[in-house]
Amino acid sequence: MTHPQLIATGRLRHRFVGLLVAAAIATIASRGAQAAEPITHFNVVLLQPSAVLEERVPSIDAMAAYVKAVEAAAREAVIASGVQQSVGGFIVVAVRPGLKSNVWLDFDAMLDLGLKQQIGTRVRAVAPFEAIKGPVVFALKVATWNGKESKRLAPAPLEWKQAPRAGGPLEVGELVESLWTD
Repeated sequence: MTHPQLIATGRLRHRFVGLLVAAAIATIASRGAQAAEPITHFNVVLLQPSAVLEERVPSIDAMAAYVKAVEAAAREAVIASGVQQSVGGFIVVAVRPGLKSNVWLDFDAMLDLGLKQQIGTRVRAVAPFEAIKGPVVFALKVATWNGKESKRLAPAPLEWKQAPRAGGPLEVGELVESLWTD
């Protein structure tokens, strides 16, 4: 027997993922055919279970618009840095209640300092969507200047690996909260 709430939850997850995929496809399609792109967006990696996201994201449309704005800011950052480093990895973003956001970078090779600073500064400057009841954490899987897509499925920023974990592993939202500096 199927529970109506589970069906609604499944539909919400489907719509949520669909909107994020549509935003990524629109970004890729809008680029057209060019020789070397400053940044290629492969996908959006949701780093929390659907039940957590459904509870914390009151507007899927607002989150999708935010993801698209973060992608645009990352592109602007890569161009503004003046560095043409080819590398794949992740731009990890967390949004928490109170319209606050943070970013961590996890690339397969060490990023040029100017490029790292540009991406961090510009992505943090994007006005986030409203999260409720805790942080929302996701990552953009990207590559700069025709770099290869990372073979990793999910990010593990250095700051996350170095975080103290008294009592065992933390849920990603708790980990992000423990590292957050305002």
